[in-house]
Amino acid sequence: MVSSRVQTGFDENPVPSSLPSPLTQTPPMATPPSPSFLQKGDPSRAPLFLIHDAGGGVYNYAKLSEIGRPVYTIRNPWAADEQKWEGGVEIFVEKYVEMIRGVVGKGKGGDIIVGGFSLGGQLAIDIARSLALTPRSRLRVVGIVMIDTLYPYWGPPSTVHAEIPVELVLQGCPREMREEILRCTLWSKEDSAEWVRRNWKDTGEKKEGEGEKGGIEAEVPPPAVLLQATNYVPVKGGNEGEGGKVAMVDYLRHDKGGWELFPHRFLAAVWGLQGHHFGLFDRDTVTETSVRVRAACDLLAED
Repeated sequence: MVSSRVQTGFDENPVPSSLPSPLTQTPPMATPPSPSFLQKGDPSRAPLFLIHDAGGGVYNYAKLSEIGRPVYTIRNPWAADEQKWEGGVEIFVEKYVEMIRGVVGKGKGGDIIVGGFSLGGQLAIDIARSLALTPRSRLRVVGIVMIDTLYPYWGPPSTVHAEIPVELVLQGCPREMREEILRCTLWSKEDSAEWVRRNWKDTGEKKEGEGEKGGIEAEVPPPAVLLQATNYVPVKGGNEGEGGKVAMVDYLRHDKGGWELFPHRFLAAVWGLQGHHFGLFDRDTVTETSVRVRAACDLLAED
């Protein structure tokens, strides 16, 4: 359990002043194995499992400085498929729990941390809840690290978002990878809409398709640290968009990223990150992102 050291709201100085410099070499575009062993760290500490973003990749995580503990990444195993996977969010959770057990070892137990950038943090919530509901599971998720994971509600159907510049997101990607990323992002958005219907706070007004909460949706996630970008994605007409519109990923960019719409209170801390959603792993921001990820892990695991 996280102790009274947990801080809520934005904290200007929750972390040490420096870490080793981030990797400067651009990660290869070849598809890595999954889970991929990214950092050795201190093997006596709880390992961190970082889940892919909506595009299905894990390449950004290779830019992180040392986190100080074993770090694994899990990419979308269906990302290259030209037809959408079946099973929604649940199929990912089931598959990734199996992968994590394969790394830790069947029959073995211990504490782990799960998290990820954007969609990765959302998937981590259900991975943690699934393990908590598994009878006789020896794995315990002590915390979740959410790197700019906002609650995935993008507004009522009439909401018009500013268009996100494609080059801002896909700069440097080969053509075939661009198509894969855009395809996965679209499908992940569909899955997230379904997830919201099952994970919507009871306000007395039901959303279309919302059912009674039970099973995994009734389970309170372990404590999480939200690392939230403080800037808006630059779009046409300025950072707040033409006519006041913002990018979809900025729709709930305020104090707690829209998580007040979630049925459970589980955020242990919310720390700001300089940069916008798609710029948190850039050369001039990745050092701070690394420092905050490390500090979040240390706070949650207390090891």
